[in-house]
Amino acid sequence: MNEGLVLVRPRAAAAVVASGCALLILRPVVLRDGAHPTVTLTAIFIVLLIGGVLWPRRSPVPAGAAAALPVLAVGVGAFVLGRVVGGGHAPQPLVLRVVVLGSLAAVAEEAFFRRFVYDALLPGGVAVAVLGSAALFALVHVTVYGWWVVPIDVAAGLVLSWQRWATGSWKVPAITHVLANLLVVL
Repeated sequence: MNEGLVLVRPRAAAAVVASGCALLILRPVVLRDGAHPTVTLTAIFIVLLIGGVLWPRRSPVPAGAAAALPVLAVGVGAFVLGRVVGGGHAPQPLVLRVVVLGSLAAVAEEAFFRRFVYDALLPGGVAVAVLGSAALFALVHVTVYGWWVVPIDVAAGLVLSWQRWATGSWKVPAITHVLANLLVVL
């Protein structure tokens, strides 16, 4: 079992977290400087996805997919409610590109925040892992959406982190995040 990797290599864990956060924070700066958004975002999220997927698992998965369905429903429901209450959608001329990038971004972010960051913080306790990964998730989105959305992103991060805790897997929050991103453009 690879549980000791996070504890044995704290500098490596810190380097990956710092790199992932830097990539997410620099995303809008890179895009403003004229880089092709599809290539740039794809490269950023592939790096985060690989880091999150390859990081060793630290917590057990509950029994079967049936245990994950109610948790998935709550998470998706929270984002649907947000869409209904908030109304509107993000104006996007190329919906297909947005859907693909939104899905890739969601999976990569969840692999990073709910698998890697959550697991790196888990030795400090579940509360530290849930709150820390949610707070970090919200903070890296400030450069994209501004400070006014921090409460919304913290709430989203808490829902996704709760799903991670409740299911023991980063995949349920990833599905929820993909569906939430799709709700923005539909």
